Amino acid sequence: MGEVKVQNYLNPITLEADLFVKTFEKLSVNFKYIDKNVIHALNKVVTSIEKFLEQNNQEIVDTKQSRLVERAEMAGIEQIYRCSKCKTDLGKSIERAAEHVATKCKNKETKSLLTADLNKFFTDHLLIADKLKSIPEYDVIETQLLSLVKPLFPNEPLRVYRFGSRLTGIGERDSDVDIFLDIGDTFKIFENRASQGTIEKLKKVFKAMKNVPKIWKIVVKVDKARVPIIKAYNDSTGIECDIGFSNSLGVLNTKLIEHIFEIQPIARHMCLFLKWWLRRTGLNEDYSTYSIVLMVIYFLQMREVVPSVEFLQKRIDFNKAISIGPWLGTFVSCTLNEIKMEEVPTTATNVQMHLKLFFEFYLQFDFKTNVVCPYLGKLVKIVELEKQMPTWYTYYVECSPADRMIELKKAMIVQDPIQLNHNVTKGVEKSRFRDLIEYMRLSTQIIPTTKKKE
Repeated sequence: MGEVKVQNYLNPITLEADLFVKTFEKLSVNFKYIDKNVIHALNKVVTSIEKFLEQNNQEIVDTKQSRLVERAEMAGIEQIYRCSKCKTDLGKSIERAAEHVATKCKNKETKSLLTADLNKFFTDHLLIADKLKSIPEYDVIETQLLSLVKPLFPNEPLRVYRFGSRLTGIGERDSDVDIFLDIGDTFKIFENRASQGTIEKLKKVFKAMKNVPKIWKIVVKVDKARVPIIKAYNDSTGIECDIGFSNSLGVLNTKLIEHIFEIQPIARHMCLFLKWWLRRTGLNEDYSTYSIVLMVIYFLQMREVVPSVEFLQKRIDFNKAISIGPWLGTFVSCTLNEIKMEEVPTTATNVQMHLKLFFEFYLQFDFKTNVVCPYLGKLVKIVELEKQMPTWYTYYVECSPADRMIELKKAMIVQDPIQLNHNVTKGVEKSRFRDLIEYMRLSTQIIPTTKKKE
């Protein structure tokens, strides 16, 4: 008999797994950020592995006729990336591939959005957003959350507050629901930085959630942020939740935005569209929906079709006003007729025109010297901002200026209209600010200027 020829065997899954591990270990050294996309992707990897191992448990071993290729022999194998959308070869760098997806390849998606039929866009998305303002699933989440938390804090009053884009009417099916979990009647307490007590509450709830994976999945605690939260996926409803334990200001901001959307509906239309614009450009990783909402409100204030927050707070009864720490959260509702402002039509052509004007406004806006200030609703120089702030800001900041002043030495300043010492875009790097301006410039060139039939 002749010598038996040994056949080398390599399961393709082995190769892919080895490439993934090498790439993951390399990237995790420099890219130490967590976002919901990363969490979903890694959870999908783990789930896929578990499913594979459950369904495929027959082990193959070396035989006289076959030999398993060892992992060390795969060291010279590397991936080559290619964009299937624009047919571009991107080489071996995963960083370059990610940058391409986030920037160059986004241009086509952005263009298709900016030239889309806005009548159809708003018919589809406003219908979804309206339904998401109030759905039974929110009650399910609240009930399950309270059932989990009550045994942990048996002697404390508990209440769940919902806020965010879903409640203001610009939510999407995949939008998070923001929750303020009030443990111990803390609604009116403000923490510029989370206290140790707040962190302990978060850790306690986080641990309890991890123990009920059939209800709460992908549970991650973000406890190093200014406002620490738990990011959790509610399996019963399929909704991702951001659960905070301090600073109820988001609840009041939501009510303020909801009122502005109610009296001047074009603000809501613009914000809904621009939320998608952020996503298509990839800017949503650096700019929150809330920041673009404030920029829209300020833009409309400068066009004198939306009142300033200062004006809305001037007529309140201070004896009945709600304050969160030093921050005045109460405002007086009004109609446009009462304040002698006109309602802007929300026809597709008019929204399109205002989107173009929005981009042009911020292209001309001098971010180096000016503040986007929805509180005052007028042009405000950075050097003059603090002089024009109300007494509650002054009293709060003067106690500890270094820690409590609004951060002004940033690429751009978008001031929160209630928590006046908070620059909501303070985390935006200069490079991403330049990206924002560049995408605005490109968008003004793409948006059609010819009128369409309504």
